[in-house]
Amino acid sequence: MRWLSANALHVGRRALFTLLLTTLALQLAAGVGLSWVAGFEAVRTALTHVTWPWLLVLVAGLVVSFVGYDNAYRGTFAGTPRWSLPSKEMALVAVAGFGGFLAHGATDLDVAALRAGGADRHDANVHVSALSGLEYGVLAIGGCGAAIAVLLLGLHRPPPDFTLPWAIIPVPGFLLAFWLATRYGGRLAGRGGWRGRVGVFLESIVLVRGLFARPFRRNPAVLGMALFWAGDALAAWAGLATFGLHLNVAQFLVGFATGMVFTRRTGPLAGAGILAVVLPVTLWYSGAALAVAVPGIFVYHVLSLWLPMPAVLRSLPTLRRLVDDVDRPGSSPTIHSET
Repeated sequence: MRWLSANALHVGRRALFTLLLTTLALQLAAGVGLSWVAGFEAVRTALTHVTWPWLLVLVAGLVVSFVGYDNAYRGTFAGTPRWSLPSKEMALVAVAGFGGFLAHGATDLDVAALRAGGADRHDANVHVSALSGLEYGVLAIGGCGAAIAVLLLGLHRPPPDFTLPWAIIPVPGFLLAFWLATRYGGRLAGRGGWRGRVGVFLESIVLVRGLFARPFRRNPAVLGMALFWAGDALAAWAGLATFGLHLNVAQFLVGFATGMVFTRRTGPLAGAGILAVVLPVTLWYSGAALAVAVPGIFVYHVLSLWLPMPAVLRSLPTLRRLVDDVDRPGSSPTIHSET
């Protein structure tokens, strides 16, 4: 439990190996458990109808997703005061955040990247919170549009308890959040305790509003995040298509957005086990056959986590030095590349 609660950047080799095995075990347990619910025979039948070229589409979707994530990452952090980090080190942090295994709640690594580049802790916390808000905000827009399409097309799945909240809540929710942040964010700036944390959250909302107001600026964060989610959704859809399920795009997107209760970047161990359980169920509720959704999403989750893993582990010494240099009292962080 101590290893599971710690940032994977700071554990030894034995603990890191244990975390990797735990991640794999959680993924397998989720796949086997849901296969039992769907029926082993039905899942076995789905496994006999594999269309292998769709796996290439899945991998291509993940590549597109990373390109979008890298642009969203750089675009969100580009306006941080007094901040500059070499492109190579920035790419290493982006790869680690995209894979999710080392992100551990998307705080330590991202804050360290900003502070290593010269930002103070307050600005770093605001921009990291803004990246998370942008991640879920763009997903909410996609879910809203898909739900409206489902309603306009008169589709019976997913049912109204899925589609109506997505169609109604996001837009007024955005407007309310932007208004509250603009009105009250400045009053809590520089405060301590919980007021300071609320102030950071409100400042991050103001930053996200600015990113949406200038979507075509240099290093476009919003468009990058939209590309990230489009590529990720394509990868998941291709996972279903690998086993013969070609779900209506609007239905799929509602189920996909609902199943992303947290992302690889924000979930422990990249959401291993939990996302692999939740997403097939929400897709089933949106119209997919559960016996096909289970292996399709299992393949998507396995590839999205393990394909970038070699690059993440290879960059681990550099990432550790980045965090350690920032945490060392009185240090002035200097990042050295290690390949």
